[in-house]
Amino acid sequence: MTTSPDDYKQNLLNNHSSKTGLRGKINANCIDCTYDPIDAGSWRKQVENCHGYSCALYSVRPKTLSNTK
Repeated sequence: MTTSPDDYKQNLLNNHSSKTGLRGKINANCIDCTYDPIDAGSWRKQVENCHGYSCALYSVRPKTLSNTK
């Protein structure tokens, strides 16, 4: 059975919003706001490239972890 892009996004939202603590809720909000499963890049990369500077969650949005020290 193939999963549609909308189903995939909904599964991501359900997964993150059900986590305890604020991080899961913030991730779910950012996924809902900016993630498009048809566009290139992972949800995290798309959220990292967000230009919603006026968003209250902009400074705490999910970002790709850096391996540099």
